Amino acid sequence: MASQALFVSANRLKRDTAIGGSVDDDLIRPYVYMAQQRWILPVLGTDLYNKLCNDIDTGAVAGVYATILNDYIIPATVQYSFVQLVPFLRLRFVNNAVVIMNSEQSAAATYDDLKPLMDQALDMAQFYRQRLIDYLCDNSASYPEYSSNTGSDLSPTSNNYTQGLNVDDRYMDLRYKAFMSAIGDCGIC
Repeated sequence: MASQALFVSANRLKRDTAIGGSVDDDLIRPYVYMAQQRWILPVLGTDLYNKLCNDIDTGAVAGVYATILNDYIIPATVQYSFVQLVPFLRLRFVNNAVVIMNSEQSAAATYDDLKPLMDQALDMAQFYRQRLIDYLCDNSASYPEYSSNTGSDLSPTSNNYTQGLNVDDRYMDLRYKAFMSAIGDCGIC
């Protein structure tokens, strides 16, 4: 079982984003872990991810592992964590209700107010994730765990798109090819 080490501390997230210092660390931690699992694990693969988590747990992050963590993984994880956390900052699940947290001296932001911030953070996160992917592709020999995944381990991906759109013709399904040929035959294209 892999550890649940966090690549980013709550303090780092508060320092590097618009999240205020008064936000409870216990509220932040699950979203950092969620961001790691959703966005960073698929790029690293199971073995490299577990190696980094174990090194963090033991305080033994050094050399090329410190480089990849500090220069590539942490910046991406900060932004993805922000994106994951923001929608839940104003909502709390308590006993039998979901409540919106309000202050007497301010107005609660709507989701539409938060969406541009989340979009910008997601753009930055994808930029940092692409840097991580490029770095790993160029330096894979420095990380033996990057290519040692077997069985049910998650193998690393070098894709940075998440919209479900793939324009690579190796993956076109037959119905799409038939549709495109029909359009081509009728002179629309």
